[in-house]
Amino acid sequence: MSLYGDFNLSLLFLKEIIQNMSQHIAKTVKGPIEYRLEGNGPTVIVLNGGHCSRDSRFSHERLVDHGFAVLTPSRPGYDATPPELGRTAQDAADSLVALLDTLHISVADVIGISAAGPTALAFAQRHPDKLRKLILEAAMATPWDEGLKKRARLLFGRFERATWRMTKLMLKLAPKPMVRMMLQELTILDIDQVLQRMSQEDMRFIQRMIETSQSGTGFMNDIEHVVDNLEEIITPTLVLYSPNDKTVLPKNAMRVAAEVTTAELYEVPSDTHLIWIGPSAKDVWQKRLLFLNA
Repeated sequence: MSLYGDFNLSLLFLKEIIQNMSQHIAKTVKGPIEYRLEGNGPTVIVLNGGHCSRDSRFSHERLVDHGFAVLTPSRPGYDATPPELGRTAQDAADSLVALLDTLHISVADVIGISAAGPTALAFAQRHPDKLRKLILEAAMATPWDEGLKKRARLLFGRFERATWRMTKLMLKLAPKPMVRMMLQELTILDIDQVLQRMSQEDMRFIQRMIETSQSGTGFMNDIEHVVDNLEEIITPTLVLYSPNDKTVLPKNAMRVAAEVTTAELYEVPSDTHLIWIGPSAKDVWQKRLLFLNA
């Protein structure tokens, strides 16, 4: 092997060591919970969405540069957090409180992304004393469609590992068709026009998202999560959504806006479910930051 190849392997090995060092296991009263805690300041809990592994990043880590501590737990069923801690959204919310207590964090902001929406809502509902502000980003708030649940069980149940192995292999062999196939599930717009508007940075974001995806048993929990009586939520809430989202339909955001009296609805003109990329990503970032700092 060349010297250049040896150097690249050394960098990859060092990167893996650093990533492993940033992950911790908290021994809570509910059970072990894997987490990453970065930065200093007021704590923001980032609840990643469905299929997200410990390596999935959507830019929220940049909050560290603005004076926040970012706590990213692996939700129940993902990575090293047992699925039993979150069979329901309510169980998952209680497990989050156990994590905060273990880490001696008295109050936090919560960002619930996509399939983590019900957990974030249940947290606001059951533990308002632990929550300062709630942000929902392209987040589920209504029960899953039965057809989607059936499809999810087929792809991400017992065949979950095979599904992701095949998906990641296709990404290596034919990256553009794979990204196209993925985007078709995330937007109601014409896929060719969406692709034309995407930058190289947007493409890398999606490729990285696929590369770091792994459902474990967590997604089977997610599709069963339901939260009722949203009118009980009194925490200041920001709801970010895209009208072009095919994965999490706008009706989810509309439900929160209609039932939570403290909710602010913000429509993001994103082409897809991925409101963290594209021209509107800067608006999302600024709106989030202003809300947290207000």
